[in-house]
Amino acid sequence: MNPLRTAEDYELFLYTLSDHFSSIRNSTLTFVRKGISLARVSGELYFSHGIRLVVRERIIYNRLPSVIDWYGYEVVAE
Repeated sequence: MNPLRTAEDYELFLYTLSDHFSSIRNSTLTFVRKGISLARVSGELYFSHGIRLVVRERIIYNRLPSVIDWYGYEVVAE
């Protein structure tokens, strides 16, 4: 299944990432709707050995499937 099929599908995908990927130790990702066709994703995924993935995405869902219109990812090793 395509997690970007609808906004609801992508939101569920994000909030259940750690259920599907055992390498994720913790997640602070949030999916926030910003209107009728826009959402923002932000937060961090925490992995073992002090590795973090910082996530920023803008999702457009006025047409299906949804589209990641803008993104930024940063890997941080502590």
